[in-house]
Amino acid sequence: MVTVTERAKEKLKCLLEEEVDDPSVGFRLEGTSGQFAVFPDRAEPDDQVVVHEGAVVLLVDRTMAECVGGATIDYEEDQAGPHFVVKK
Repeated sequence: MVTVTERAKEKLKCLLEEEVDDPSVGFRLEGTSGQFAVFPDRAEPDDQVVVHEGAVVLLVDRTMAECVGGATIDYEEDQAGPHFVVKK
């Protein structure tokens, strides 16, 4: 199970509103070798679905959940600029 902070949920929701006009579409988390990315997608039956204010914001499939299980996704703004971080 992946935990998503309120700050990260809010930012994901704002980014989704800019890209798609469908609250059932969320960002799917994917990654390899410590690099993570998201892209708009619809939920699959086994996905962990993270909802914020009635909108799907993040989808995590079983394989990705096993890779990042127990991790927390947060959104930070620092000298490196705004970015999402995965803390395990």
